[in-house]
Amino acid sequence: MEIRILPSCFGDPQLQMATTYVVNDRLAIDAGCLGFSGLDVQNRVTDVVLTHAHLDHVATLPLYTVNRLQSDVAPARIHAPADVLDVVRNDLFNDRLWPDLERLSKDGPGLVEFHELPTGTPTSVAGVELVAVPVDHVVPTYAYLVGEPGCTVAVVTDTRDTELIWEHAAASDDLAGVFIESSFPGSQAELAHATGHLTPTEVIRQLAKIGRDVRAIAVHLKPSSRDELVAEITALESPLLEVGLPGTVYLF
Repeated sequence: MEIRILPSCFGDPQLQMATTYVVNDRLAIDAGCLGFSGLDVQNRVTDVVLTHAHLDHVATLPLYTVNRLQSDVAPARIHAPADVLDVVRNDLFNDRLWPDLERLSKDGPGLVEFHELPTGTPTSVAGVELVAVPVDHVVPTYAYLVGEPGCTVAVVTDTRDTELIWEHAAASDDLAGVFIESSFPGSQAELAHATGHLTPTEVIRQLAKIGRDVRAIAVHLKPSSRDELVAEITALESPLLEVGLPGTVYLF
């Protein structure tokens, strides 16, 4: 399995301003920066699955949908649990912020497809198996187990201390890796908790719930605190935890 963190900052490629992970070139997890990527990347991504509807995760979703249409490829397929899709429909594709492509599709050619994902149940999307698992953020938010034969990777972003995703991860015998958010340094632990995020120390506590060693990649580092976060993660001296680098393709 290949998972690439798309770059999202024109000034400093190390900074992750917005979130998109591309799996095997075909599936995007979130679309915070997908619509700013090259058209070759967008045209290969047939499906997008959303963790939640905060702007750093959906900001360029409208651009991506239209870029695909103008590139004469199949319409985008957007997948998320019902409560996330509800926000996308009513607050994004609402004929005010962006045209309601779903409504326009009813009287003409298909412009976009929305697909509701069940939670806790494997679903096949873009050649991989997805399991959506709710986590603890300030809005409805989901982690995903992404699987193909012999390999499962957990993508766990935008959560504070949580349990259910780690139960699922522990039960996955072929778990090969975890992308886990580490948004705020320890000096901002109170803010991290209030906004539904983790510090590096809390990341280690979450990973321990899996019950065995697994490769872990720290993502979603707040740009203004990146240097402090990298220093804290390094000081943890955890051989299995590394800092995620935008633009990098991770192989599992």
